[in-house]
Amino acid sequence: MEMKRLKSAPVHHFSTLSDIHFSFITISEKNFEIPDVAHRHRHWSIFIFTKGTGKHTIDFATLDTTPGSIHFVLPGQLHALDGREGFLAHVILFTEEFFLLKDETKNLLMKLFNYMDSGEPPVLQLNADDKEYMDHIIALMQKENAAKSQSRDQILLDLLSIFVSKCMQILDIPLLPMHSVEALQYIQFRREVEKSHRTEHSVSEYAKRLNISTKAINDITRQFAGVTALEFIHQRIFIETKRLLKYSQKPIKQIAFDLNFSDTAHFTKFFKQRAGVPPLEFRSGG
Repeated sequence: MEMKRLKSAPVHHFSTLSDIHFSFITISEKNFEIPDVAHRHRHWSIFIFTKGTGKHTIDFATLDTTPGSIHFVLPGQLHALDGREGFLAHVILFTEEFFLLKDETKNLLMKLFNYMDSGEPPVLQLNADDKEYMDHIIALMQKENAAKSQSRDQILLDLLSIFVSKCMQILDIPLLPMHSVEALQYIQFRREVEKSHRTEHSVSEYAKRLNISTKAINDITRQFAGVTALEFIHQRIFIETKRLLKYSQKPIKQIAFDLNFSDTAHFTKFFKQRAGVPPLEFRSGG
């Protein structure tokens, strides 16, 4: 699917998430009278495709929306959905804060991060038995989401935990226990990098924000991401650079400025070391 290049990618958010941190919506073919453009969300999105055909682009991969497939989209990822004939899908939307309310779901989040950071596509295809199981969980979510009872958030979080755990079982991601303090610090580090990677590249600054030493933050990122804190920051800047090159029309000099590089030459060297080609060649598809 060819996606329109914008001066900058829009950020979409849902007002229903502002207070309750969770929403459940259904989208159909009629939602796509105007083609979707690449955009970001500030929350997690899980797309469950049930009928029809279509395409879903997540960052740099374009995927089929076959019935029974599930796609995860992380906060900050660029994506665009193209629903076609007979298209029908459910979308579970939730904030990271919602998922951090319990240690069990926090650990699930850590495992998902580890899986997605390894480069595996956040996509799974359900077989008939798994689809029946998931359909039941989805129906319970829909019912509880509409009921708006006093225990609504707790029940929805439990159902979401079951849903994600089942996805991880299908993807064969092991559910291993983690030290809760270090896991939370890693999640906080990720969130700070996500928020500030365009302007802040210093490990010591992120350590200061988390009130821990630079050694501690390096130990944490090595434990959970397999790289140093600086390399983690650089990986995030590199991903953002690729997004800006692919989905925007900004000149190279402007992108370098937006990402707080001292000059275009430094930016070009940084990108070429990781991509193997200079920014302009990457943008042109070389």
